[in-house]
Amino acid sequence: MSVAEFPHDTVARQSDVLQAAIDFVRRDGIGPMAVPANARQSDVDALGDTPSIAQRLELLTAVAKEAISGLVTSLQAAILDAQNATALAQWRAMGHAFLRWAHDNPVQFQVMSTPALVDLNASGLAEGYRHIRAELRRLIAAAAADGDIYCISVEDTLVSTRSFIYGLARMHVDGHFPGWGVRDNEALSTMQRLFDSYLYRLRRTL
Repeated sequence: MSVAEFPHDTVARQSDVLQAAIDFVRRDGIGPMAVPANARQSDVDALGDTPSIAQRLELLTAVAKEAISGLVTSLQAAILDAQNATALAQWRAMGHAFLRWAHDNPVQFQVMSTPALVDLNASGLAEGYRHIRAELRRLIAAAAADGDIYCISVEDTLVSTRSFIYGLARMHVDGHFPGWGVRDNEALSTMQRLFDSYLYRLRRTL
């Protein structure tokens, strides 16, 4: 039985199951993610009654499903808030929202950015990523049409934007920033400032 197919009397416990999975990843990392024997007697009793979901793939897929839904919702809200602004401003808002979500949800971001460990279709990751790419492609094309940016091609700019934002988010999630002189309480503002500088370099100045 999958998480989505829980009978009514266990649906209320799904949040406990997901939180248990997140706690395991936070404590042990994605690599050794598993349900240890003693977990059923401790803080993850929710897993004890549902052994079919107490498996690595199922748990991580459940986390990824919730994560991509939350991320897409955050990005949509950011674009909506900036809907009366230019396409470039909406693009900036989308980037800031992505970085903020990754900063606030590091474990979920780590899980969803390791697709080899989850069921892509069941998690909704494939569909979610397609939606994000489509929105970003639309904004890049509109900003280029407005004459606000210079880009060799929309597709190249799409890839470079994804690479830049993803790289910053992974540096934070993987704990690299302190080694580069960025304190934890400065991580979000640093990532957003660097993304702004990336967009500034794309602006058409002629």
